[in-house]
Amino acid sequence: MTANAKALSGADHHDHDHYVEDYFLAMTRAVERLTPSIIRVVLKVDGGHRLVPSGHPDEWLRLALKPNADTPVTLPVLMENGKWGRPDGSKHCPNRPYTIRRWDPAACEMVIDIVAHQGGVAAGWAMAAKVGDVVGLCNPEGRFWLPKGSRWLMMLTDITGLPAVGRVLEELPAGFRAIVHVEIPSDADRQMIETAGDVSITWHACHGPRPERLGYTELPRIAAGIRELPEGPGYIYIAGEARAAAACRSHFRDRLGFDKDRIDAIGYWIEGQARV
Repeated sequence: MTANAKALSGADHHDHDHYVEDYFLAMTRAVERLTPSIIRVVLKVDGGHRLVPSGHPDEWLRLALKPNADTPVTLPVLMENGKWGRPDGSKHCPNRPYTIRRWDPAACEMVIDIVAHQGGVAAGWAMAAKVGDVVGLCNPEGRFWLPKGSRWLMMLTDITGLPAVGRVLEELPAGFRAIVHVEIPSDADRQMIETAGDVSITWHACHGPRPERLGYTELPRIAAGIRELPEGPGYIYIAGEARAAAACRSHFRDRLGFDKDRIDAIGYWIEGQARV
């Protein structure tokens, strides 16, 4: 059983979480506008045979980009003292965290889905990305872990969590029950996700600025509409705007009395702040 299969099968958590620091250059092989709000980038990772997967299906890494049009991406190097640094005096590259939508270790190819939005460092790159562009990346880390004995999964995310939803559902054991709510900007952002699981997905087309309300997300309202959970032990995974994710967590914990140790709520971004 692979680490990812263990993460999804409710096996005991094991000590594969020791993070191995490493850095890679990757060349853009393909760029596709998957839906109006999602740009899919396929990267060929140089030295990708060294890449150490986290074992979590929601794993993310940091995508490093050129500091400006004339400066190439540079990486830290492993120095004689065993630490990573930049003895050549090169500057850190701007970088942002992104979920690995798919990783093919044999081909060293990685798929990353990036939400297209104005003003974002990586989103701006993705919207203008072309084949041959070089980026930097590091070994991934992740959080998703089905507690042992879980009989069902609930995922509640905005569009920034959709790549994690897609990968988790693709890797679900056959027949495993999952109830999924995803907040997207429009119905055109729905995705077809292949899964062997027993999955129901509800799409909520209300993400982003709206004249009738403040803010970008209605995730807490969506969570509040969930008034009962399936029978037996489960796992709830929440990803989206940080305050919204926390509000969703408290709904399940305080209103529905769900075990807080079986909830992961991850702030992928913060309203009014750049995602760094």
